[in-house]
Amino acid sequence: MAAAVTGYSAAQVALHWIVAVLVAFQYFASAAMETAWRASLRGEPSADLLASLHAAGGILILLLASVRIWLRLARGAPPPPQDEPRAMQILAEAVHYAIYALLFLLPATGAAAWFLNAELPGSVHGFLQRLLLGAIALHVAGGLFQHIVRRSGVLMRMFRPERS
Repeated sequence: MAAAVTGYSAAQVALHWIVAVLVAFQYFASAAMETAWRASLRGEPSADLLASLHAAGGILILLLASVRIWLRLARGAPPPPQDEPRAMQILAEAVHYAIYALLFLLPATGAAAWFLNAELPGSVHGFLQRLLLGAIALHVAGGLFQHIVRRSGVLMRMFRPERS
């Protein structure tokens, strides 16, 4: 029988931070993409490098999120602290599921807006961006709460991979 997972693997930690950096870049590059998309809606050409990088970043996030889910299913994830209230566990799970869902939905709606040249998916994409920002804020706040208030090792699991 396999040993219980007590932390994240080096690959899981690396993917977490790579996706975090890519998501931050996506927010930085979103204005250029929106400008290019608005030009496209008007039938004007656009060859903005930042917009192209935004599109490539979305595809990369989608691929890396898929790998993260595969790793989580194949390897598992550490359990919450034993003394953590069930309500906090449910909230943490909900925030994680929301982030994963949004990491898939954002590239899909962005691609739909771009390739269908349609306003509705673009509006949905903008709304989902704000939801992701909120979910990330909850995620960071939860990690800091765990570290500062509860003094658990939850936050440090994303800085120190489990040794196999």
